[in-house]
Amino acid sequence: MRRATSSVLIVIGLFAASVAWWAFAARFTVLDSERSARIADTLVEQPVLRDAVAEGLASALQQALPPGTPIEPEMLDAVAHQALDDPRATAALRSALLASHQRLIGEYDGPVSFDVSPIAAAGRDALVAARPELAGALPDEPTLAVELPTQNLPKLGWLPERTRELAGLAFLLAVTFLGLGIVAASDRPGVLSRAGRWALRAGVFWALFGWGLPYLMTKIDEPRLAALGAIGVAAVGPMIAPAVLLVSAGIAALFGARAWRVALAAIPPAPPSGGPSPQPGPVWPATSGTASWDPIPPVDQPRRRGYPRRDDEKVSSRNWRA
Repeated sequence: MRRATSSVLIVIGLFAASVAWWAFAARFTVLDSERSARIADTLVEQPVLRDAVAEGLASALQQALPPGTPIEPEMLDAVAHQALDDPRATAALRSALLASHQRLIGEYDGPVSFDVSPIAAAGRDALVAARPELAGALPDEPTLAVELPTQNLPKLGWLPERTRELAGLAFLLAVTFLGLGIVAASDRPGVLSRAGRWALRAGVFWALFGWGLPYLMTKIDEPRLAALGAIGVAAVGPMIAPAVLLVSAGIAALFGARAWRVALAAIPPAPPSGGPSPQPGPVWPATSGTASWDPIPPVDQPRRRGYPRRDDEKVSSRNWRA
């Protein structure tokens, strides 16, 4: 009964610890308002966003050219990607991405507006630099309409606060149930070893899931999922140190459980209460010295002169008088 109770408490405690860990990871990565600038800087370099903007810019430049202008689509695409490296285009794109993430976590309530005029001007200048003869045929700011994948992200302003509350409650439950499980357990080093394995697996699994899954999402041919994956890739930085710390704690717990078992095995068992005290060594029976286990025959003790014999011996009155 004690073992079953301890096992149930430990399972509940480890489940609560898992919830607390993942809530903590989400709160300080994707849902962290202080990460908006870093996320925007990372998203600016993401191919899925650059390709979407470059495609719209190439189409706008094609439409701005006079009909029949000899220019290859590959050249327009290369010029559009080159224009995105212009500081004007980078600043406009970063501003829109920053507003998108702040709206996602509830820091910004208004609509996400994307000022594309700097990008259009950068695209015109890049095309004129490549084809100077087209300077008179292009307007100063070609008409450009680009919709970023991040502009349609949902508004989840309630999620950061709920995640913070969930992380705190789950951590409290984990500490409570794991403490009760250790108290109720008969094999306490085993409980420590089990907690160490959980910490090791949680840290390694988060590294694979928290970093690997967003990276794979950026490769999906769906703009919204790719944008979310890019945000995840940009936001995992603050969790590197906690993940390493969790893995280190798991390894330390495993070694601690091993040392605990060794220390317990070295303690001599206590003597049974009320029983005879243990002998220092084996007690061998007395032998006769003849290589046999026969008892030693009794030896008559020398009789002092003048003392009578025992009752079973014959007493000589003559010897007695003497």
